[in-house]
Amino acid sequence: MGIALSIAREYKNKYELSGEISDNLERDIKFYSEFDSINGSVWLVRVSIEPNDFFAENEYTIVISDNEATVKYIIDPNGHIYCPHLEINTE
Repeated sequence: MGIALSIAREYKNKYELSGEISDNLERDIKFYSEFDSINGSVWLVRVSIEPNDFFAENEYTIVISDNEATVKYIIDPNGHIYCPHLEINTE
């Protein structure tokens, strides 16, 4: 659980993502033996954000592969998949 939290915080900082990851580990970090199309188990880390009229929820989720110890993607507040690490920098 501690490694997943560390990976999520580093990722959030690296890609300058908004929100706060709580220290309430039982509420904000969940382990699943399988999830979506990811091979192997995952950690889901919930990140709280300011409420916004454009978002369905006031949080997003960082999905971390337990086997690879890397972020696979983010589920944004509207339930869409987002991958900042795969974005092409056009600047």
